[in-house]
Amino acid sequence: MSILAKKMPQDVLQDMFDLIDIQPWIKNHSGELTDLWNICDTREEQLLLKTLISDFCMFDQQKEILACKKIDEKIQSWGLSYKNTWIVATANAGEVDGSTAGLQKLKNKIHPTDDWHLRTIGNIPAAVAKIKDGDTIVLFDDFIGSGKTMVRKKNWLNSLLEKEKIKEVKYYFLAFSGMKFGIDHIRLNTGCEVYSHISLQKAITEKYDVLEASHMTTTMRTIEAKLGVTYKRKKIAEYSLGYEESEALYCVQNDNCPNNVFPILWWPLLKDGTRLRTLLTRAG
Repeated sequence: MSILAKKMPQDVLQDMFDLIDIQPWIKNHSGELTDLWNICDTREEQLLLKTLISDFCMFDQQKEILACKKIDEKIQSWGLSYKNTWIVATANAGEVDGSTAGLQKLKNKIHPTDDWHLRTIGNIPAAVAKIKDGDTIVLFDDFIGSGKTMVRKKNWLNSLLEKEKIKEVKYYFLAFSGMKFGIDHIRLNTGCEVYSHISLQKAITEKYDVLEASHMTTTMRTIEAKLGVTYKRKKIAEYSLGYEESEALYCVQNDNCPNNVFPILWWPLLKDGTRLRTLLTRAG
């Protein structure tokens, strides 16, 4: 006895074609995209996801090349010298995160490269032994979300330097990409110059009018209600609309997804306990 194949509505099939056309990386995730569409109860939910995925910023190799070029230009325009400047990843000691991985890509792109590549430091504790009074510190992360982490890391580095009697330093902040509200938070709370090659607005509330944005966020929370309440001691409520309600649509290609991204794209557990194949992957 033959088993009837499940029919896919024409409009859903068209969604797949449209998204692959707009976001070529999606073609490698047809199963994940299908699962995402299948958990939606209404066409409205599917269309919201289609709109957001269409606007997604995937940081691929071409974007990386341009970001490194523009960061080099920014460092030159700031008038920074390799003789008294350190570019420091925001990582903790012994940690390999987006800041260390990003700095590794950046270290031979700042000119003159023979001099600047020796002025990069892979984590904050390691910087303390090298920084001296009068030096300039460029704190680097690959992505700025809410901006609170960068401010906290600056304060931490400051406290470590003060224990070594180092008090006269100047700070700058760099990132490949960041949320505009997070970049503004750093400027407001440090008074320092901040440069992010890509500046992203909140995907809903900073793009649509108040009424439409309210309806869209309500729809998104309805979709999020299908996800598991907890996963590995994390609570979905803390990541609704992305951490700090960042509404981020961003990821480095083939890398760890920031928790600022809408969790429907990376939270791997449904409310009934079954696994969800996700478009993006987040570890930690």
